[in-house]
Amino acid sequence: MDDAARHAQNSSYETLAGQGEAELRVERSRFVALAAPVADEASARLLLAELSRRHHDARHVCFAWRGGPGSGGRELRSDAGEPAGTAGEPILAALRHAGLAEAIVVVARWFGGVKLGPGGLSRAYGAAAAAALAAAPRRLVIPGAEHRLRFAYALEKTIAHLLERHDGRVVRREYGPQVDWRVWLPNAMRDAFDTVLAEVTAGTVALDNATDGEENG
Repeated sequence: MDDAARHAQNSSYETLAGQGEAELRVERSRFVALAAPVADEASARLLLAELSRRHHDARHVCFAWRGGPGSGGRELRSDAGEPAGTAGEPILAALRHAGLAEAIVVVARWFGGVKLGPGGLSRAYGAAAAAALAAAPRRLVIPGAEHRLRFAYALEKTIAHLLERHDGRVVRREYGPQVDWRVWLPNAMRDAFDTVLAEVTAGTVALDNATDGEENG
């Protein structure tokens, strides 16, 4: 994995915590927008198909989607029959401006009989998308993983303090011949925690293999 990919995998990002809706009317054309959290391309296309069926009487159902770090920065957009660049691109611009990943905005348009022109269309689609995004709750995603730690009872307070310093937490505690913890750590803190852990335990305690996960703020 190169440095750019590692940085993307470890970096926190903002997405939606639920859906947001908005409706806009411009020169008798009606624009209905839905913003929603969608983690992958397949799910984005499924939601688009569902909304296209729901709004079967709309003249156009346009959308844009932005993936998260795991997608390699992939983005999708569609003008759905509108003049090129007047729908999908301004919707995507609204997502970018909001700084959101793993999110989709779908905007359906019912033509009102008055042509808006390329500029008017772009502004209307962008405004509808921005309004739906503003209506949706957000959450912070901190990429992380769970690990297993086994250590002597005498080290419990020390390791608990190390976890706190590195923004980690204990997921599960078991006590037998040794303390056996399942812990969660942000990916960005893994190496630093491992280094300090080796120093304070003289190399007798180490993290096991990671289980991918995330922490939502």
